[in-house]
Amino acid sequence: MKQRSMLRDGVIVGLALFSTMFGAGNLIFPPQIGLFSGSAWLPGAIGLLLTGIVLPVLALWAVNNVGDGPEHLMAHIHPKFYTVFYLISCTLIGIGSTMPRSAATAHEIGVMGLFPNAPIWLTVVLFFALVYFFACDKDSVIDKLGKYLTPILLILLAIILVKGVASPVGAPVDTGIENPFGKAMLTAYNTGDLTVGIIFAGVIIGDLSRRGYKESERKKSGIVVGLVCIAALFAVYGTLTYLGATVSGLYSPDTPQTAILSGIVDLVMGKVGLGCLGGAVALACLTTAMGIGTTIASFLTELFKNKVSYKIWMLAICVVSAFLGVTGVQNIINYVTPIFLVVYPICIVMTVLGLLDKWVPNDGVYRGGVLMAGLVSLGDAVLAVAPGLTGLKAVMSYIPLSGAGFSWLVPAVLG
Repeated sequence: MKQRSMLRDGVIVGLALFSTMFGAGNLIFPPQIGLFSGSAWLPGAIGLLLTGIVLPVLALWAVNNVGDGPEHLMAHIHPKFYTVFYLISCTLIGIGSTMPRSAATAHEIGVMGLFPNAPIWLTVVLFFALVYFFACDKDSVIDKLGKYLTPILLILLAIILVKGVASPVGAPVDTGIENPFGKAMLTAYNTGDLTVGIIFAGVIIGDLSRRGYKESERKKSGIVVGLVCIAALFAVYGTLTYLGATVSGLYSPDTPQTAILSGIVDLVMGKVGLGCLGGAVALACLTTAMGIGTTIASFLTELFKNKVSYKIWMLAICVVSAFLGVTGVQNIINYVTPIFLVVYPICIVMTVLGLLDKWVPNDGVYRGGVLMAGLVSLGDAVLAVAPGLTGLKAVMSYIPLSGAGFSWLVPAVLG
């Protein structure tokens, strides 16, 4: 009976984790990867699998392995690192990117496919009103996500994906791409899911604890949660990447991400498909915003020692995110890409060391790895903003794997 209970809870919480990770970026990036990969879509899908699925779940497992929250993982680096990192993640990534991008994507794919003249401000306001309504009671968020919203989301997606695979609109063509695997891995940085895996881990682990799981049981149930999330994400990601590849002979590689997905669905199922997509997009973006908003509001409530209530923080987060959401998806992606280039390598280092914590001899390993990964990836971020800095580009070119986009890797290992 106990095993069945762990399985049931693992499925519910795993689907909640899936729905938090599967939001704006997870809908628009896989088809884009399939489009630029073409007939090489499978290596592209595997690259997306690693940075968009496996790494985020490994982040959850790393936190669960070290303690009951990310503060225990980050304490190995510095006592204040958790606070600083969370403030950066919350403001620049969560509030500044993930949440407003969710609302903007819900409008550009979900609403405009059915109501082309709908104003974005109206969609964004209604979107964050729903986020606040569902997430203002943080203790019930996981059940709302895992039991109700995610199953509906998966049904709507299944209708589109099964039809798209059964009746593809075209055959993948050779796009001449070099290193589709590496390019897909770097593109998947922009989903932000590794940071989600770390910052949302405390909510997931806390929910498992509230369900009565002690430390040893919590680690086992956390594995079940991660495997459920991986299975659901892999099924959806792989199929979306393939569907993107089927239109590689129809669209140019510079087609906007939202236009690729909407175009595929329109070709596959017409207005019916766009209706299903609209519902799926709305739910995917809503669940992501709920999960991220809950995490940020909980952190700020704790940081300021309950001087401001969780509900007030949640309201403030929704208001700020709504203001940023009206700028549109592409502007948000352009703004946040350099931030991800710095944060993601640091998160990867913390994830790997958290998983291997039992064999890490001292905290210097954490500090050296994070410091070197951060310094080198900062150079990549500067070049992403100012590619004309030839001196910095020349210096970075001497670092191993810089041409493949992983210049931080060797310095992080040495650190």
